[in-house]
Formats: sequence, C-alpha cells, structure tokens
Amino acid sequence: MIGVTILFRPLRSERGVALMMVLWIFMVLTVLVAEFSRGMRDEAIATQNMAEEVQARGVAFAAIGQGIYRTLRAREDNTDDEADVDPDQWPPDGTWHEGKYGGGTYSVRLIDEGGKVSLKRADEALLRRVLTNVGVTGDEQEEITDAILDWRDPDSLKRLHGAEAEYYLSLPEPYAPKNGPFDSVDELLLVRGITRDLFFGTGARAAGPKGGLKVDRDQSAPIALRDVFSVFNNTGNINVRNAPAAVLRAVMGGEEDVQAVLEARTTDPGSALTLVQAKVGDQTVARRLVDRRAETVAIDARAVMQGADIQARIGAVVAVNEDGEGFRILRWIDRLPAL
Repeated sequence: MIGVTILFRPLRSERGVALMMVLWIFMVLTVLVAEFSRGMRDEAIATQNMAEEVQARGVAFAAIGQGIYRTLRAREDNTDDEADVDPDQWPPDGTWHEGKYGGGTYSVRLIDEGGKVSLKRADEALLRRVLTNVGVTGDEQEEITDAILDWRDPDSLKRLHGAEAEYYLSLPEPYAPKNGPFDSVDELLLVRGITRDLFFGTGARAAGPKGGLKVDRDQSAPIALRDVFSVFNNTGNINVRNAPAAVLRAVMGGEEDVQAVLEARTTDPGSALTLVQAKVGDQTVARRLVDRRAETVAIDARAVMQGADIQARIGAVVAVNEDGEGFRILRWIDRLPAL
C-alpha cells in the first residue's frame, strides 16, 4: 500500500499575521521592561533623595542647636551694652552664618522677634505709620487699620472703618472673625483689606478675593508685612538693636535713614536708638523704641549634604530665660520652603 503525505502550506496572509503578533508581543514586553526600569530608577532616586534629605535635616537640626547655644551665650553676658557683646556671637539681626557639620554645610540666621512690630500690641498710631510707609494711604489705610484692631479685640462692635462678623460671613467663602489675639502673622491674610501682595510684598496689587483694597506702592523697595510684624513680641516695644531693615523702613520710611541706622549699629551701636527716635519724630511711636538684648529669637536653618542637591530647611522660635540658663521652644516649623 502506498502512503500519501499531504503537506499544507500556510497562506502568506497567515504568516504575516503571526509575524505581526510576535512583533506586538515584543513591543509590549519592551514597554513593560522600560516602565519597570523607569519605575525602579525613580524609586532609587526617591530613596537617595530621601536619604539625602534625612541627612540634611540632621545637619539643620545641629544648626538650630548652634543658634540656641549662641543665643544663650548672649544672655549669659548679662549686659545691655551692645559694645560689650562678644564679637564671636551671632547677632539676631537676620544675618546668615555658614558652617559645616556631619558631611554637610548649613546656613543659619537668628532674628530677634522683639525687633519687629507686635501684631498683638501695636496701637493705632503705629499701625498707621507702618501702613503709610508700606504705601497704604487715605481711606484704604483707615479701613485696614480698623480691620486689624477689630480682628483682635474681644468684642463684636465694628469700628467706623473696620469689619466684624457681618462682613466676613458675607464673603463667598465665609468665616468668623477672630475677636482675639493673633496666633500667627499669616492670620493677616484673613483680615479685610490685606491682599497677598501686601502681605508678601510683591509688585502692584489689584483688589483681593476677600475684599482687598487697591494700593499704590513703590515698586523699587516693597515691604512685606510678614517681615514687619510678629506675634511673639508681647511687650509692644521695638528693639532697635536688632530690628530688620524691613521694620526700620516701615517705622522710619526713608531708605537713606535706614542705611544710616544700619551703619550706626556697626560703627557706633549706642547711637542707633537715638537716631531712630529722632527720625521717627512721633513721640507716641518713639516711646515704643528700645535698645536691649534679644529675649525671643526665631532661628531659620537650611542645610545640604556635600555633593547633593536636596536642601532641608527648618525653623524654631525660642524664648530665653532671663538668667540665660534655659529656654522654651514657642514654635517649631518642621519644614520650610527651600531658599
């Protein structure tokens, strides 16, 4: 018997379909492998960044500790005479100081909260003076001044140009007024008339979303209210010895006068207070000016590890005991925007 073998040859179209399927499978596998590789790479980078940030935070913590130590040493000097202060100490005037620790570098600055205008205790005259030098005048100044005073007073009685619950509850996103002391300078953004530009000191402003007022300002030297006010100054006085330039401009007005005071603090520290008092003129405000050691200090520290790009930045507000033997942390800021 003769066997017959029948061979079936696949059609050309069937071979083409099989080839396309194989190619598609390879393409899908390639994409999956690429995505997996990218995911692994991103995870590795994220892990490395996290490790660098944790290390940098450790260095920043050390910088905070250095700032507290320097502040305690300044109190131990037990002198209100700036000329007798140890030149190796860090004055709480906002100057950045750099150092190295644990394989990283840090920058830290101390800011005397007593050198700012008290948001809790500033009276009407001082508020008006600050707003005038920021560039707010006329009806706008009256409305913002009264609104700040209404926000922090305990009653619900509206001042002539101020704002109470009736205004704040009528906003598109209503909220009640504080009717109590400010707990944070950021609360100013909730007060009628305080725009973000006025608060942050950025360029020309338009009407704000919460009924903010249009204010004309000098674009060459904007003053940010967040740099002028403090909620940690409970005395109501302004320590001229360490007052930042922004505060001096807000109180004095003239840039030349501010530079003269900054120079006097370096060349003839004892004359700075008298100079500011003379430039201010207004005795109501002048009586609020003092010259003394810092009691409450804000510490701002940033750090980065060697060869790394990830920056860690933290902050603290520290109150030092009168005898310089101890301190209290009034506020801890665990994460600040990188500079």
